[in-house]
Amino acid sequence: MSQSIRQSVMLASQQWIANFNQGNIQACVDRYTVNASMQVSPFGRFQGIGAIGEFWHGFAQHKPGELIYRNVEIKVLNPKSAILSANFSMNIVSGFISKELWVLADDGQWYLEEDDFSVLTQLEAPLAKEQRTALVLVDLQNDYFPGGRFELEGTGDASNIAKTMLTHFRAKHLPVIHIQHIFEDDNAPFFAPKTTGIEIESRVAPIEGEPVIVKHQIDSFINTALEQTLVELGIDKLVIVGAMAQACVQTICRSAVNKGYTCEVIENGIAAPALEYGKHSFSGAEIVAANLLSLTFGGAQMKTCQAWLTENS
Repeated sequence: MSQSIRQSVMLASQQWIANFNQGNIQACVDRYTVNASMQVSPFGRFQGIGAIGEFWHGFAQHKPGELIYRNVEIKVLNPKSAILSANFSMNIVSGFISKELWVLADDGQWYLEEDDFSVLTQLEAPLAKEQRTALVLVDLQNDYFPGGRFELEGTGDASNIAKTMLTHFRAKHLPVIHIQHIFEDDNAPFFAPKTTGIEIESRVAPIEGEPVIVKHQIDSFINTALEQTLVELGIDKLVIVGAMAQACVQTICRSAVNKGYTCEVIENGIAAPALEYGKHSFSGAEIVAANLLSLTFGGAQMKTCQAWLTENS
């Protein structure tokens, strides 16, 4: 039962989004109950379908569009009500939806009874498409390089490719995000706190204005500011370089795709260690190849640095 309710609410939400993107604002307003309430931070509270309609028709004067929901969660309360939460972005604003309360009416249709969302970023003009793509450098830290506590194969080559990509993004004034892994255990075998091993390698070190997302687990999204940073910047696509292929690179890509982001991996900008499993031994290059192959089945796209730069010059 709950699965069919989730599907029905998802379809109602997707139709609302489609109407919005087609400019049919009145159809969106008609999906609220007569006594619905809407809380929009920082703009205030709107009570009743009349006030809600005035807000949306006024907002439509700014020519919004390209509305996308990501990381959608639907919690079924009972057979006639469910709560939807998500991240959202469009051409001029982005933010978080903390609560859409959908209710099933006597006519068999789902309507919004409560709508609570926050605008984090509001722009005077739509972001250019290329500004919605962020370069994400994953764990390119000293411990993975020669002399570090957990040297990988190919980190030098991967770092040089990452530097090439970084130079391009900086020259074009495009978003760059650094991921830094720091274990919370002082006795961690690598990336231990208060050691030089946690520092981002000098060739790809962040400069002022570039966010550094500190994580304590393999998944860069868990208990970090990564998702909020992506929403604030209006990011649609992540371009990934870094390490390790079988751990943090694999995980950030799968999490990003599952949340609704496009994910491109720069295949010659990824490093991994040589590993053994049972009677099998694998070089770092083999670990990278196997994991990138795995990611092609997980919705990510693989490109060489040169191919990516040629397509995006």
